[in-house]
Amino acid sequence: MNTSYPNLFVPGAGKSGTSALHEYLDQHPKIGMSIKKEPHFWTRIDFSELTKTEHDAYLALFPDESNLVYRGESSTGYMLFPNFIEHIQTHYNNPPKFIFLLRNPVERCYSHYWWLKGMGSEKLPFKDAVLADFDLEPSPITKLPEANYKSYFQYGLYAKWLNRFYDAFGKENIKIICSEDLKEDPLHSLNECFRFLGLEPIEKIEEFNTNQTIIHRHSFLYKWAKRIAFNQSDIPRFIKKLTPKTMKHRIKTDLIPAVERFTSTDLSYPVMDEKDRKWLSQLYADDVVMLRSLTGMEFNKWADFNQR
Repeated sequence: MNTSYPNLFVPGAGKSGTSALHEYLDQHPKIGMSIKKEPHFWTRIDFSELTKTEHDAYLALFPDESNLVYRGESSTGYMLFPNFIEHIQTHYNNPPKFIFLLRNPVERCYSHYWWLKGMGSEKLPFKDAVLADFDLEPSPITKLPEANYKSYFQYGLYAKWLNRFYDAFGKENIKIICSEDLKEDPLHSLNECFRFLGLEPIEKIEEFNTNQTIIHRHSFLYKWAKRIAFNQSDIPRFIKKLTPKTMKHRIKTDLIPAVERFTSTDLSYPVMDEKDRKWLSQLYADDVVMLRSLTGMEFNKWADFNQR
């Protein structure tokens, strides 16, 4: 089994295409990405109490081929949760590499909202939902019972969160790519990442879309299944304690996919109202200015901010 911690992270941003990037990176012969895309190991609330067995279980998520230069994972909470940087600095002698995938924050916020609304975890209208936890910074303790997070606005404050990474790990260990570029020309974006990592470019990749925002019919069923899977349902506690670990694992691996197949639809979420778009772009404007200064990038494909 591999005995080294991963040296490559895709910490976000959530709802920007990180699932696709995770799979794309895994196509390079020198990179092995984790079999579980988002283990969120480094931001566990009980991190200081984890046993060697639990550390080994994390390491077992990564391939152990001797030819690999990088092993990586893509937990999107790492970009925001404050304990991630602290734990990495404590356990690493040399800083790992970070690749951040950033999407127009207006589009990201709206997709995030419809992702949760589509699975029954959000009842408020869009603007009300954004304002409801406008200042609430995401952390492991703000997780919903079905193991997801809101804080729609905070997730898109890229400069705010990236500044900590630049301070902690240095610009030389950080690569920023845009979701819009990855979608338009995946191979070019991937080869930019490989050059950043000091790896040879590749000539072709298998293209695909993953983790699309899905609108669920009978969304309460999907939300119920996720709550059961993550031990957050209203089932009496004594029954939960009597449930074998193997059955809990089967619930996660079998029940959620089965319910998702049953409840998923081909419906697309509606186009954002122009007033809401303008309102949200104004809220993000200052952070985008700081992001451009921090990264030296223009983000020209973010049309909501091109007049600023």
